[in-house]
Amino acid sequence: MKEINKLALIGGSRALSGSIIWPFIGFALYEVYHFSLDFVSLFYIIQGVISVLAYIIGGYMTDFLGRVKSMVISSLSASISLLLAFLLNLPLATVFFILLQTFFNSIYNVSNTSMVGDLNKEFKGLVISFSRIRVGINAGWAVGPVIGGILFTISGFRELLLVSSIISLLPIPLLFSLPDFKGKIGISLNLSKEFILFLIPTFLTFMIMGQLGFSLLTYYNLIVGLSTFQVSLLFMVNGLLIVIFQEFIGRKLTIKMIILGMIIYAFSYLFVAFVTNFILAVIDIVFITLAEMIVSPLSQAIASSLSRDEVRGREIGIYGMVTALGRVLGSSYASFLMNYYLYSSPLILWFLISLLGFSSALLYYPLVKSDKNE
Repeated sequence: MKEINKLALIGGSRALSGSIIWPFIGFALYEVYHFSLDFVSLFYIIQGVISVLAYIIGGYMTDFLGRVKSMVISSLSASISLLLAFLLNLPLATVFFILLQTFFNSIYNVSNTSMVGDLNKEFKGLVISFSRIRVGINAGWAVGPVIGGILFTISGFRELLLVSSIISLLPIPLLFSLPDFKGKIGISLNLSKEFILFLIPTFLTFMIMGQLGFSLLTYYNLIVGLSTFQVSLLFMVNGLLIVIFQEFIGRKLTIKMIILGMIIYAFSYLFVAFVTNFILAVIDIVFITLAEMIVSPLSQAIASSLSRDEVRGREIGIYGMVTALGRVLGSSYASFLMNYYLYSSPLILWFLISLLGFSSALLYYPLVKSDKNE
């Protein structure tokens, strides 16, 4: 089995584990554990800070210990964290161990992305490899939220933690069959100007990508009146579309299409304000997914192509830090806006969210207009 196919299979198992709980975390904190929306917003901010630390530490771990050892250690630790959250079953303890799981998952992501960069040296190969891995990941994502939605409805959020913990252990034996890579031992890290300029729109990109979770679930449940299970079906549609079409689309992508993807993202989230039923929500999730299939593999491929072999783990760690911070601050941003506009003016709410996509598209333009990879 080719290494990329192994990484896709491992990614699918991990995505199944993570997607069982991820879409429901913010909602569970609000509805199950009775934390306020302000606390949910604070939770995502803390999660962002933890992700920053994890990606920095993970970058050094990945270079110094090697990709495989870092992935094994982080996978085991993430599983144990969820198990402890299940066993203790206390609101603040649950918050703490979910945040700890975030820390270890972030370390894994650095190692995984770094290995793809090690295995591919050409930009087109990077795009196709990341597209294939996303097929595996979204096969898990297509099923996980449905399982999570059913368990959440029948048993509650606590049981999701146990199921997720067990499933996350399954791919660990396959990790040992992968080739290992290490980076150069050292502390200093000097990012290129091009890499830094790329990280600015990347942050905004992942703020809007982070809306596929807490903000959509909360809005569709409380305002549109969709059930938690119906929203989980939307996540399933997202995953299935990526499984079916991602690799085909990945083979057609050019670097400049990241701007098109961001424009589609912006209009799709603006349209959420006009969704009044499940059918319209399905139509909109199709366009959100199309944007994701364009933007995500291109973003990862650009980051890998800009990283250097000897410090790839650390540079991908910086990229991962920015993407994770963007995702969680995107959820925090939405939670903050919901305090003012959730009930009073949904159009303003989703317009302010869509501005993230339009702004990112504008900032990408000078970076890709004269790209050397095409």
